[in-house]
Amino acid sequence: MIRNAGPLAAVATIALALSTGPVAAQNLTLATKLQLSTLDPHFFNGFATASAHAHIWEGLTRINERLELEPELAESWQMIDNHTWEFKLRRDVRFHDGSPFTADDVIASIARVPNVPNSPALFTSFIRSVKEVVKVDDHTIRVITNGPAPTQPFDLARVFIISARDAQATTSEFNAGKVNGTGPYRFTSWENGVSVTLSRNDAWWRGREPWQKVELRTIASDASRVAALLSGEVDGIDVVPTADKPRISSDSRFRSISGTAGVVQYIALDAVREQSPFVSAAPGQPALTRNPLMDKRVRRALSLSLNREALTERLMEGSATPASQFLPNEFEGTSPNLRPDPFDPNRAKALLREAGYPNGFRLTLHSTNDRYPKDGQLAQAIGQMWTRAGLQVTVEGVPGQVFFAAATRQEYSAFSAQYGVNQASDGLRAVIHTNDAKAGLGAANRTRFSNPRVDALVVAALTEMDPAKRREAEHRAIEAAMEEQAIIPVFHPTWDFAVRRGLNVVSRPERRFNALMVRPAE
Repeated sequence: MIRNAGPLAAVATIALALSTGPVAAQNLTLATKLQLSTLDPHFFNGFATASAHAHIWEGLTRINERLELEPELAESWQMIDNHTWEFKLRRDVRFHDGSPFTADDVIASIARVPNVPNSPALFTSFIRSVKEVVKVDDHTIRVITNGPAPTQPFDLARVFIISARDAQATTSEFNAGKVNGTGPYRFTSWENGVSVTLSRNDAWWRGREPWQKVELRTIASDASRVAALLSGEVDGIDVVPTADKPRISSDSRFRSISGTAGVVQYIALDAVREQSPFVSAAPGQPALTRNPLMDKRVRRALSLSLNREALTERLMEGSATPASQFLPNEFEGTSPNLRPDPFDPNRAKALLREAGYPNGFRLTLHSTNDRYPKDGQLAQAIGQMWTRAGLQVTVEGVPGQVFFAAATRQEYSAFSAQYGVNQASDGLRAVIHTNDAKAGLGAANRTRFSNPRVDALVVAALTEMDPAKRREAEHRAIEAAMEEQAIIPVFHPTWDFAVRRGLNVVSRPERRFNALMVRPAE
């Protein structure tokens, strides 16, 4: 277990939130399925880190629960010209160690982002356009971009600002407790995969949060997480199992809260390599001379083989909606012309015959088995649907910590995962565009999908400064990507939370569950 070496080191035990007394009432214990695997705020662009690290660190801007941009460490910003954004920084902010927040910290943080070794998911896509950060004075910076970057203030919400003195720290040093932010909570202790404990930062520039002490426990088992809530061991849980929702909702001791997710459950296919590691000919058929997943007709067939209504209504028991793109249609920036692919097994089989695979082929689908609600069951269901279309499918579930590193190394031919975005262009540049580390594009494109026409449309959308024209460009890029089946969108999950009476949860579109979302009920 790692502990802060500062004066808060003695604060290591969180009292049960349901115990009595005025002090205990200020304590909050949450159980989450998310597993925090690092304390380095620039190491892994994932759900767990974004959720937990937001207690400790802040960005120049922040995105609220409606996916709207708000000031954070920058109190204002303006576009000087098509290549320059100027940010005015807050003057009343200090790090937890008492040092003042200045422009030097912003410059050092942005410079560190692309230089974190061995990251399975870098934050480079959020600074891909940044050419230089210029210090005007201690509380003014100018971000000079390589070209027009209309979403730069939005992007910088995803980059946590660290102290310049910590900029040379390694991931191992962060994980060993070198943790110093400006946020509402101070780091107390962390045990990898078990829990992180935090103490309120009473000097936070926004004012005091309601919780004096916070413990975020990782309880990956759905049954154990529910049991912890029902016993009073924790104050709230996320990812409420669908089978337990009626029981919890009918219990007067608890409240159930649901919210729309800005996340897509999707399938990625290896459409680039001539030979793919988990694709082979069906028994009795000639050896494959080419990877079938390179054929758009095959990818389309796999999408049409999915009964999304059955997956969302039966498997997910209504806690999901069929998807056609990265964000649900209710959010700004989504294409109004896209609809979820219909379930059409006959057309799927016809496309496979047309592509030259009337007898199908062998394919292994990889997925996490401990990260998303029913992720293992979902992969099995998808495998069965593809089998009915004529393929011979094997499904392999992998722990999340192993899965993403292997996917990044392109060890899979097909995998099922989730990706969350805050704006329509996020998925285009991170998941769809050709992987280009130097340009900060395709950072989450783990199958190395590449299409020059789609790339050109994505770049056009990312560089259009006129808001109305940018929306049109985003729509064209999204529609082209989905026509090519760059990914196969399956569904948008619904976030389900449960807390004890007296508390409320402000759900966010991103996958998050933290003390910043939990408030005393009015």
